[in-house]
Amino acid sequence: MEIWGHKRVFTGPGMPAFQRQKRIMVGRRTMYLNLFAEEEQVNIELDGATTHGDPSQREIDLRRDALLATLGILVVRFAHRRLFHEPDQVRRETLAILATRR
Repeated sequence: MEIWGHKRVFTGPGMPAFQRQKRIMVGRRTMYLNLFAEEEQVNIELDGATTHGDPSQREIDLRRDALLATLGILVVRFAHRRLFHEPDQVRRETLAILATRR
């Protein structure tokens, strides 16, 4: 899903050169960010329904997002359904978010 989204939604005019699977260290914890815009300090996470529909996984995601926020990184999550059914809207939202961080 990340490769599909990267090629079809998160490239083109106005989009930064996202770093895929960017390795970030927070203390002793290593994390990999799906699509990271370094200049804007925005991480786009592409969430699959099977893994991220589970409430316990949601709690893990929220804790991870809060930890990244301590570094000034904004995490934006898009669900699988939106990526495939609303790609233009996802693109517009992403561009608007990135613009506010520049």
